[in-house]
Amino acid sequence: MRRSTRFLALFGAVIVVYAVGGYLVSIPHGARTAIKCALPILLLLSAHACARFERLRPWRPASIALLAASCGFLAAWLLGGRIVAVLGVGTRSVSGIALAKLTDSVLIVAAALLVARAGGMTTADLYLQRGRWRAWLPIGLAAFGIFAALFLWQCAGQGISRGELLAALPWIVLFVAANGFMEEFHFRGLLLRPFGGLLGQGGANACIALAFTVMHAPATYVPDIVPFLAVLLVLAWAWGLLIQRTDSLWGAVLFHAGADLLVVQAILMPAGAP
Repeated sequence: MRRSTRFLALFGAVIVVYAVGGYLVSIPHGARTAIKCALPILLLLSAHACARFERLRPWRPASIALLAASCGFLAAWLLGGRIVAVLGVGTRSVSGIALAKLTDSVLIVAAALLVARAGGMTTADLYLQRGRWRAWLPIGLAAFGIFAALFLWQCAGQGISRGELLAALPWIVLFVAANGFMEEFHFRGLLLRPFGGLLGQGGANACIALAFTVMHAPATYVPDIVPFLAVLLVLAWAWGLLIQRTDSLWGAVLFHAGADLLVVQAILMPAGAP
């Protein structure tokens, strides 16, 4: 199979698992439940077939990674709302939205990590290691600092008072940290190495960055979606490259969390009081 064909096949698989089986909210509730339950079964059968037939064996790591990703979505779908309800967390406040994000993130990461490890992926495969920390740490901190400064400038321009910002700040940090880690692990941590075996490092990063960007196309928290997606595509590619070059997820997590500060105001601040 030609590399371009493999690229399209993997891109399509990501769209099915992450959009249709994950983030796409326009699908009716019952259908979403059925899809989220069916995808892990289909991907488990795919992984089994890849292990059994030599011709398909190179595709097994990608099947395992996509299986893990789908199980993360399923765990959050089945348990997230129940846990939030038990905790008595309302999702109309800044704290409630942040805690709901933390709950979903923990469920997605825990389930995906469990399945990935059971499927033979190591922490090194998932980039959950120190790696070249002397490279990723200054890059991650510098990026976070730049975005934090832009966030403060943005808040000042929006007329948000110092008191309002300080009250919301712990929940803002919790939100961006949870989302930054979850998305970097769920997309690039799971997929970069398995896809790299089929597409090469550059192809894998491009495929995942493009799919990640497409996944954000329905976003309603930005006034102009086209420039947002263009910038996001560059950032997604940069995050993947940073992970590959430093052999670690953590620099991209810091970078991603900082970038989320620029959109978190539109997500959290309209909710009102913490």
